[in-house]
Formats: sequence, structure tokens, C-alpha cells
Amino acid sequence: MLQVSDLTYSYPGGGAPALSGFSFQVRPGECVCITGNSGCGKTTLLMAIKGLLHQGSLAGEIRFNGDAITGGVDRSAIGFVFQNAESQILCTTVYDEVAFGPENLCVPPGEICHRIGAALDAVGLAAFGDRNVERFSAGQKHRLAIASVLSMEPRLLLLDEPTAQLDAVGKEELAAVLEGLKSRGMTLVIVEHNLLPFRELADRFLVMEAGRLRDMSDSIPVDCLPPPAASGSVRSGSVKEGSPAVIVENLTLSYPETGEVLRNVSLTINRGELVHLYGINGSGKSTFLRCLAGISKPDGGSVEVAGVRGPHSGRLLGKVGYLFQNPQRQLFEDTVFDEVAFALRKMRMPKDRVQSAVSEALHICEAGHLAERLPLSLSFGEQHRVTLASVIAPRPEVLLLDEPFAGLDVRQRRRFLSILTDIRDQYGATVLIASHDPLPDPTWPDRALFMEGGAIGES
Repeated sequence: MLQVSDLTYSYPGGGAPALSGFSFQVRPGECVCITGNSGCGKTTLLMAIKGLLHQGSLAGEIRFNGDAITGGVDRSAIGFVFQNAESQILCTTVYDEVAFGPENLCVPPGEICHRIGAALDAVGLAAFGDRNVERFSAGQKHRLAIASVLSMEPRLLLLDEPTAQLDAVGKEELAAVLEGLKSRGMTLVIVEHNLLPFRELADRFLVMEAGRLRDMSDSIPVDCLPPPAASGSVRSGSVKEGSPAVIVENLTLSYPETGEVLRNVSLTINRGELVHLYGINGSGKSTFLRCLAGISKPDGGSVEVAGVRGPHSGRLLGKVGYLFQNPQRQLFEDTVFDEVAFALRKMRMPKDRVQSAVSEALHICEAGHLAERLPLSLSFGEQHRVTLASVIAPRPEVLLLDEPFAGLDVRQRRRFLSILTDIRDQYGATVLIASHDPLPDPTWPDRALFMEGGAIGES
């Protein structure tokens, strides 16, 4: 069904090729998983197959059902679910989003209704048709993106990091959905760091390295299995004493579409603490962080962050750094350097100090080599490192990080935690991570919290 031969691609501006002589094939009804370190070319490969690389230098050949992709191939027969689901969600409601593709293919209205029902049922969103998409959690948005592609009834489905925004239950549900699709004859190509959910589903596993095919096997390669979790538990006796950095009392917030999201949340975090907030998709983690960052206004209760009571974003400049769940939501400058410098310039910092602070932040986040790159051209993992550099450059008192591990492989996730520890140790920053997955190092936090149904308790 799909044959890729000697594919080579370089992005505009030169540099090392993102793909270099890459070749593989996928038979009808087969599931192939592709893995490799962040930045090795996995997403670029999927974009080439879908025909989305309109600039840069592309060589080699891609054939789908015997026809060259550059020819008259029906592109609707190739479905692509992006790593960042938000980038392909266009409509306000769930029904409209899933109907969008078939409507543009001029599918008859009666058939569109049937496809909407089947697609939403396949991803577990059948009861959410009238829901406002903006109120969805990241995991729900990812499932919606899959449904919007399924409604076009593709024969080949490309999925880029489909489990990145899903909790453990969501991963199992997705694997079951894909198993059902495969059993009905759909061909799947899945790019993933976490291969375990697809251990039984995949027919073959490909490992990429620096744009090339490094290895191929019928089972998960040993060096691609996650390493054993670090032994031990949350640090004993390491909770920081001193003045609080975050004080929350009886916080409540509701949305018309979903009802109560935060339920009488009370929490105090001391200066210099490393805190992990764990909870499944939709438990209220992102909403809670948005309240701390002054982006969302609660219905009741009080919030004090970095000495600012009743915070809003304008009063927290330089005091609080907030890393969005989707890094593309806070990337807008033409170069990485300007992105990291933006807040510093807004604080009217002298030019020489801006230069040194940006260089230091990029060095800490291992992103110095990206300084002149266009932020939106980077891989998802690279974008996370750049956005982290932009929020730590002003040396904030409090760092709020919403699902910071998406797009990072296991090695990078552990390095990321090490970077956060260094930031705390060097600058005395308080760090709060919210995630739906356990940390790669359970000994990292001073305190672990669990969020369920809009309430927070000690884990």
C-alpha cells in the first residue's frame, strides 16, 4: 500500500537533512510503529507521506497504492492526526468538527450523520456532540482530532505521538480503538516514543536515528523499552521551610458546559518546593494552573502567588513563569532568541543583560544551537525546551508547567527534571508540574499531589 524509497529532505535554511535516504514499506492492513529520539525526523516523515512539505529540498519517492504522492493521489485516503491536536481543530463544537471533513468532500448529509456517529463512538466521545471544544482537556482534543480524521474514512491512517496527551486509561482506550480499526482492514503508521500500548497491535517496529532507518524488528527493540523506574518514593524530609510561594483557599470554578471544574481547592506551597500534581485527563489540573497564572478567574475563593493576591497575568510578569500544555500557544517570534528575549524586553531590561539572560536560559535548556531558528519550525520537543527557556529567562519565583513532557523521549524527560532541579537550586524557584503520567523519576518531587474531580489531596 505504501512504499517510501530513498527519501531525503532538508528544511529551508540548510543544516543537516531531516531525512536521509529513508526507505520502508507498509502492506495493506498492517500496523507499523516508528520510534526514535526527539528530532530524529519522525514527524517530517509523516508530513512527507501526507504531502505537506511544500518548501525545502525533497528527493526520493513515495508511492501510495502504486501511485506517486506527487501525482493524482486522493489525499483524503491518507488521514493524518497531528502531534498537536489543537492545530487541526477548526470548529467550535464536536459535531461541527467531525462533520467538517466529510462536508468538504461533498458527502451526502445522511451519510455525514452516520460517519459522525461512528467516528465519535470509536473514540469514546459519542455523548459530547454539542460540547464546546475549547472546554475539552488535551486528551479529549486528541481523541476528537482522531474522530475528525476517521469521519473521512481514510484507507491509511498516520498518527503522530497519539498517546502523548493521554492518561493511562486513555492509552488503553486508544489502543482498543486502533485495534478495532485494524481488524476492519485499516492500515496504520504510528509515530511514538511510548511503544508499550502498541506491543500487541503493531506488526513491525522501526527505529529512526538522524533521519535514517537504524533498525527494524517484529517486537519492541530492547533499547526502546522504558528503563526501570527509579527506586524510592517522594523525598523524605526535603519539603522547604519558609514563606509560602503559593496560597490557595477554597478555590471554585465552573463552566456552563461541564459544571464544576474546581471544588473548594485549598493548597499552600512553600518557596523552593518541587511539587508534582498528578491526575487523569479532565481532572482540573490545567484549569488550576491557569488560575494560579492569572489567566482564568475563579468563581470563588482566593489565590496568592509570588506575593501577588488575586493575580492576573499583567501583575505576574517576571514573577511567575507558565509553560503551556501546547507550546505553540506561546510561540510567536521569528527567532528562538527573540522568543526567549520577549519578556525581558517587556520588563525593560538593558540590552546587555537581555543578551546574557537569553544565552544562559538557552544553555540551561540545551537549546543554544536553536537561537536563530524559527520557533514554529522546530520539533514538538524542541519547542518545549524553547518555551521553558522563555519562562525561566526572567528568573521567576514560581514555575508552573502544564504537561511538560509531551514530545520528549524518556532520556529527555529525565534530563528535563534535572534542569528544573538546577533552576530551583540556582534561583530558589518554586516548581509545580501538572501531568497525567507518573514522573520518570518518582524521587524528584518534594511533594506529590493527586487531583480528582476538581479536588486536590496528598498522593
